Amino acid sequence: MNIEHVQQREKIKQACFSAIMWLLGLLMFYPFVTMVVIAFRPSGLAYRPLFYPAKPILDNFITVITHPNFLNWSRNTIVTVVVAIVLRLIVTLPAAYAFARLKFRGARALLMLFMVTLVVPSETTMVPRYLYFKSLGLFDSLWVIILPELSEVFYLMLLIQFFQAIPREFNEAACIDGASQQRILFGIYIPLSGPAIATTVLFSFINIWNNFLDPYLFITSINRQLLTPALKYFQERGGADIPVQLAGSAIAIIPIVLLFIFTQRYFVEGITSTGVKG
Repeated sequence: MNIEHVQQREKIKQACFSAIMWLLGLLMFYPFVTMVVIAFRPSGLAYRPLFYPAKPILDNFITVITHPNFLNWSRNTIVTVVVAIVLRLIVTLPAAYAFARLKFRGARALLMLFMVTLVVPSETTMVPRYLYFKSLGLFDSLWVIILPELSEVFYLMLLIQFFQAIPREFNEAACIDGASQQRILFGIYIPLSGPAIATTVLFSFINIWNNFLDPYLFITSINRQLLTPALKYFQERGGADIPVQLAGSAIAIIPIVLLFIFTQRYFVEGITSTGVKG
């Protein structure tokens, strides 16, 4: 009788938990539905209730796609994302391996110093970064977005955690066979780190693609702007053209949704694996 009572309580807890998760999921999905619905409306109906009857139109999407600089914005965004992710992996993978498996003086202090930067909001460094980029001649170029992305400590910590979960016996066996540290990294650790690398690529893609503040502040030429902040150029006499901007936002999230669909399995494996410390 006690066993049946416990099982019944567990079923109730599971049902309550599922109901809460569904509710939270719907609350998070609601803004995306609102964005798509308003994107198909004329500007005069932008602030009507969500289920207000209105004939869907494609004019807002056509306005975005036919903008003279739309191809420039898309190309700039793709180039920035691809170059930043490739350079981030080139820098972060060896650094993560060094902190995870190599012993050198000051490693712990240096890692703690890196971690301290995680608690500093990027908004507090806008003015120093503005002056710094301008003094280096990077202002109003794609490099002002690409180069700072190489030193994101979050991805370094994620890869360190994953590398530490790989058994040390692999290192010992490879060293006995005469393999160098570079050979161990590229021959053992990177091939075993597919989920962590996929998670890094996915998170990096989302963060760089959706980056609004940095391009908005540091890129002033309209033809060099990235896609997300470039939506500010869609204005009408009374201010922002909300349906057109939301149509642009709907177009901008398509690559992110597709990437997540194709990397979802690796993403889940990466999150699970990096939660286990070896």
